[in-house]
Amino acid sequence: MNTPAPDATTTVAAPAPTGAEPVLDPVSLKALRVPAVRRLLALRAEGRLTRGHVHTTAQCLAVSDRTVWRWLADATTAPASADDPGARRIDRFEITPEVRVLLAYWRGNASAVHRHAETVTG
Repeated sequence: MNTPAPDATTTVAAPAPTGAEPVLDPVSLKALRVPAVRRLLALRAEGRLTRGHVHTTAQCLAVSDRTVWRWLADATTAPASADDPGARRIDRFEITPEVRVLLAYWRGNASAVHRHAETVTG
């Protein structure tokens, strides 16, 4: 089988290393989130955003593609979240010791715990 040899016009992509560690420290990676998300939002506004852009950004920031899509969705619904992508929101639900007790009482039935909480607070 004859395969043509690469010439000056042919680009050969290097395989991505598997299990590679990020080059930058976590603080630097977090600092790069803001400009990356703003650039992706600008590409979206221009109608030029592709999955490739999101994938490359995710690889560079050592996060999943889904995480970058989530940051973009958050920045679209709440533009202030573009200033700190990935930050915990204040309205985030957290399981407290009281909720753990209720989950045990209701045998893990989150709907029953929610109904109970609605009757107590409502």
